[in-house]
Amino acid sequence: MEKKIFFTDLDETLLTTEKTVTEATKAALIKLSQAGHYIALTSGRHLNSMKEARQLLPIPDRGLYYIANNGGQIVDGETGEAISELRLTMEETRYLLHASARAGIHCHAYTDEAIVAGSQTPELTFYQKTIHLPAIFTEDIPGALSLPPFKCLAISLRGRDTLEELKQSLLPWAQGHVTLICSTDRLLEMFPAASGKGSALKRLAQHLHIPLSHTMSAGDQDNDISMLEAAGLGIAMCNGSQGARAAADAVTESDNNHDGLVPFLEQFFEI
Repeated sequence: MEKKIFFTDLDETLLTTEKTVTEATKAALIKLSQAGHYIALTSGRHLNSMKEARQLLPIPDRGLYYIANNGGQIVDGETGEAISELRLTMEETRYLLHASARAGIHCHAYTDEAIVAGSQTPELTFYQKTIHLPAIFTEDIPGALSLPPFKCLAISLRGRDTLEELKQSLLPWAQGHVTLICSTDRLLEMFPAASGKGSALKRLAQHLHIPLSHTMSAGDQDNDISMLEAAGLGIAMCNGSQGARAAADAVTESDNNHDGLVPFLEQFFEI
C-alpha cells in the first residue's frame, strides 16, 4: 500500500463550531489511521492547544503529526521529536509588538508554554475562550522570552478592517521576512516568511518520503491557502473564506458541522 497523508486545519474545518468532532468524521479518521496513512493536524494554534484538541480524536499517536503556529513547528505525535522549527527573530518580535501598540491593537507573543501579554485585555479574554493557555503579564514582553516566538498575534474585536490597516502599515517592513495573514476576521497572524502551512506540508511530506500527489489538505481561512495550493488535493470548506475556496481544488458540499470532509477522505484514502 502506498501511504498518503492528510493535512487538516482544526477550527471550522476538522472541528465543529462547538469545538467537537462529528461521529462520521471520527469514523473516517479511524479508518484512515488503521489503513496505515498519516494525519497531520495543521493549525495556527500553539502546540499545547493543538494537543488539547487532539484528545477529541480516537486515533493512536503513531502516524500523527502536529504542525503548529502556522507551520513554525512540526512535531512527531508519537515521539515528541521536533522535526522542524522556524521562529521570528527578537528584533522582528519587538517591531511587531511596538507597531501594534502604536496602532492601539492588542498583540501578544508566546513562550513554549504560555501567552506573554501586557495585560488581561478583552481581546485576550476572547482568545482564551478557545485557546486555553496560561498567560504571563509583563510590560516588557520580549524580555520575558527566553527564545524568540514562533509567531505574534494581533487581535481586534472591532473587525477585520482594523487588522487590515495594521497589516498594510507593516507590509513595507515585513516584505520578504515576515508573513502577515488574517486567520479570522479578528486575528492577524505574524510569522516567519519561511514558515506557513504550505511550506510545512512540503517539509513533512519530504521527511516521510511521500510524493505531493499523495497529500490531501483541508482548510477554511486565508492562512490555509498555501497548504491548499501545495497539496496534491486541496479541499476548502464551503463555510470558508473566499480566498480559501478560490485556492482549493474542490469545495465541500456540507460545512464543518455536517461531515463536509468525509466524502473526500473516503475517496482520496480509499476507505
